Amino acid sequence: MRPFSAVAWLRRDAKRLLRLCLIVGAVALAWATGTTALAEASGALDLPYQLVLLDQRLPGLFRIHMAAAGLGLILLPCALLLRRQPMAHRILGRVGASSLSIGVAAGLPSAVLSSALPLARLGFLAQGVLCLVLLARAIAAISKRRVDDHQRAMLRVSAILFGVVVLRLAVIVVSDTGIRFDIAYAIIAWLSWLAPLLIVQRLIPARSMRRPVVHSQTVAP
Repeated sequence: MRPFSAVAWLRRDAKRLLRLCLIVGAVALAWATGTTALAEASGALDLPYQLVLLDQRLPGLFRIHMAAAGLGLILLPCALLLRRQPMAHRILGRVGASSLSIGVAAGLPSAVLSSALPLARLGFLAQGVLCLVLLARAIAAISKRRVDDHQRAMLRVSAILFGVVVLRLAVIVVSDTGIRFDIAYAIIAWLSWLAPLLIVQRLIPARSMRRPVVHSQTVAP
């Protein structure tokens, strides 16, 4: 028997460990962002100045957007992690999809009425519309029992929604630099969700992996 080698073990399982770390990190960031959004919507945390202006322009509606989207960000990773537990996955998926639909739809006026540059507003609007389209596609696919199509659509939805996490982190980084904020914010408004979406798009198989349906045939004696 060959002696245990930590280096050999790391080489063999490096990709698996990296994937696990990325998943754990992404889930933790999504939960943290969703929890922060819920706290800001409820008033437990103060809204950033830019969001205060939106809250004044869209009283009530903006808080609904923050609360519903925040809840969706918390539930969506849970549903993905429990995809092998049909009952739990189904319940969390339905509640999470409903919350996200409400949150994203309520956020569309925020994109239009934002004080950001037109390029940034267009980026947020495109993010919201594409997210709703993919959510509708995922729901339609699972209602027809096209599980693979549903999974691919939800992976794309997850990538787009992860843009919210990237946006918050990028804003913190940009705020500490001498870069002109409004221009940087317009660029971030696109890259924050396009970059995760392109990465996930490369990882999703191009062809459907559905197993062919085998129809039973009655053989005459």
